[in-house]
Amino acid sequence: MICAALAGAAFGGSRTAALPAAFDLKIAAFAAAPKIDGILEPEIWENATRTESFTQYLPVEGAAPSERTVGYLGCDGENLYLAFRCFDSDPRAVRARLTPRDQSRGDDGVRVFIDTFNDKKNAFVFEVNPRGIQSDGVFTEVRRMGHGGFDMYDRNWDAFFLADARIDDRGYSIEMAIPFKSLRYPASPAQTWGFQVQRTIRRKNEEIFWRPRTRDVNGFLVQAGAIAFEKPTGTGKNLEIMPVITASKVDAGKIEPQAGINLKYGITSDMTADMALNPDFSQVEADIPQVAVNQRYPLYYPEKRPFFLEGKELFNTPFELNYTRQIVDPTWGVKLTGTAGKTTIGFLSAMDENAPVLDIPGVADGVFKETGNRSWVNVFRVRRELFAESYVGILLSDKEIGRSASGLFDNYSRVAGVDGSFKFAGTNRFSFQFVGSKNKAGAETTAVVPAAVVSLAHQSRHVSASLEWTYLPPDFEAGMGYFERKDVKSLSARAGYSFLPQTDALIAVTPTVEYFRTYDFSGALTDDKATVGLRLNGWRQTNVFFEVTKGLERYEGVDFRGTQAFLGLSTEPFSWLNLFVMHSRGDGIYYSEDPYQGWKSNTGLWITLNPTSSLRLSYDINHDAFFTRRGGENVYRINLLSQRISYQISKPLSLRWITDWDDYYQTLYLSFLVAYALRPGTVFYFGIEDNRERDENGIFRGTGRYFFIKFSYWWRT
Repeated sequence: MICAALAGAAFGGSRTAALPAAFDLKIAAFAAAPKIDGILEPEIWENATRTESFTQYLPVEGAAPSERTVGYLGCDGENLYLAFRCFDSDPRAVRARLTPRDQSRGDDGVRVFIDTFNDKKNAFVFEVNPRGIQSDGVFTEVRRMGHGGFDMYDRNWDAFFLADARIDDRGYSIEMAIPFKSLRYPASPAQTWGFQVQRTIRRKNEEIFWRPRTRDVNGFLVQAGAIAFEKPTGTGKNLEIMPVITASKVDAGKIEPQAGINLKYGITSDMTADMALNPDFSQVEADIPQVAVNQRYPLYYPEKRPFFLEGKELFNTPFELNYTRQIVDPTWGVKLTGTAGKTTIGFLSAMDENAPVLDIPGVADGVFKETGNRSWVNVFRVRRELFAESYVGILLSDKEIGRSASGLFDNYSRVAGVDGSFKFAGTNRFSFQFVGSKNKAGAETTAVVPAAVVSLAHQSRHVSASLEWTYLPPDFEAGMGYFERKDVKSLSARAGYSFLPQTDALIAVTPTVEYFRTYDFSGALTDDKATVGLRLNGWRQTNVFFEVTKGLERYEGVDFRGTQAFLGLSTEPFSWLNLFVMHSRGDGIYYSEDPYQGWKSNTGLWITLNPTSSLRLSYDINHDAFFTRRGGENVYRINLLSQRISYQISKPLSLRWITDWDDYYQTLYLSFLVAYALRPGTVFYFGIEDNRERDENGIFRGTGRYFFIKFSYWWRT
């Protein structure tokens, strides 16, 4: 028998008594596969392992759920089968939209976490809303706080799985079939996987979990239950082939077709190779406009290209040393990721036809100022799991740069480092990274330049605290890295205390304090700032943030002292409205060769409207202003407007219209897209992009029009 069977409960009858209390389930074997249509067939699911032991986490930790949920689990040699009957006393109030895949955030639904190696560090995530819209991704227990924060999991990973759902007069039901080929797991005859289920009822601000979750435990996956079954027999070698054809046309130019191919091969159940020849690394979604005026640090743009997204979490370290947006125009790429016992391995190699500039102070200034540099990038990562929720790893990065193939090894940027994270005493975590870089640009070669970051964090039911030290010299250069700022020796400390009323109106009140102090490598104090803040969490995902920062910032040898205040509000009061508004103001620096202190203000509004279940309107409005002093002469005003209108005709077919307006540069960007996405990798896109500028007469003149078509097909054995 493929799966070790557990005596099933009658469909709709009495509960399975013994195992749900222990949250350690043996998965029942199915003689026949269920039809995945959102309708639970009694003759199939009555043989499943059943559980309805769910407990509230929000708003009242440990309370009984306001609505009943029943889960069913089964498997055969090919798939893991999951079904959920989600009862609701007011089915008309269920929040569920028809959206593209991975874009159902804000809806009700069920989310499943599967920790196939049961190491309490990473888990595959599968989520379905009440209309059958799928989302998937990877949850990483030790997450690096990225630019713009992080969600519960990284949704950029896509897998093939089947799912559907139906809303009825009792609530809704969900069915899933997850192929074992879509997962990585140990090559052992008996499988024991970490397992957790989360149901969300948005209008009630309610999150319930299968295995009870508590703030008394630091960590998420360590609180998961487990499922057990025998090793699947029908997986074999997994080969995936995805040919890609693109065609583009710029203005009145000729149509330029291009073909490429992506290959994925499952060497074993826990080791995968990805290869791409002449790949399509284009991104269909445009970057959100950002204010680029009077910015001290370089702008950060998140990665959106599928090849670089898969397995990305493995390469994450405290320093961002694998910022793949540095690979601009690759002609080929190879990636190997997997696990051997307690060791996780990752390797990335790519050839880039348009490498960006190296930034090494005082070394070969101007060597890479021209465009058209070629680079060969190689990144190697090994991480060893030591014990529960702890690891140590190494990362090696090499970027060879030249103006031609023959001169490819004339210049380089090389980085090597070790990092680790250790959890101790249940609520504390110690993390570190020590790296060194060596670079060659033209005739100049640097010595090895070290950098380091060390942090200590505590997270318990009421108290959160952290202490971090960073050492980053001015001449440290990582050709594949991203750093807002170098030339820093900094110490930061943060502490917060959460009061937990745990009512429908108010869940948590968290005051915080933070202190940040930085010196440069000449010994000068460059930053000395203190922040006090307050956060309120409550009714219908309403969050209120308030912060005041006071202190010193040194720029171009001048000390500026000032105060800034920030106020933000996010809320989802209705199924058709998602709102975030923020305002900040205070003393600001005008960054130039002759800097001065003035007064700055920034107002942002992000609003999403869902007039119907298929129509979505999103607006991102940003107003940024700078004055010579408070109430003084205006230096600049910047208004950015980004509008995204999408209409989902059916699950695979959608239309999208983007309008981006920048009134500072007087630029207008328009984009129209027709998308048919049958499943990840099997897609058809047709798009038109139009760029315009407004002249001194107020007339918008075109600066470029771009047409593109993309077709790809995901074939797998």
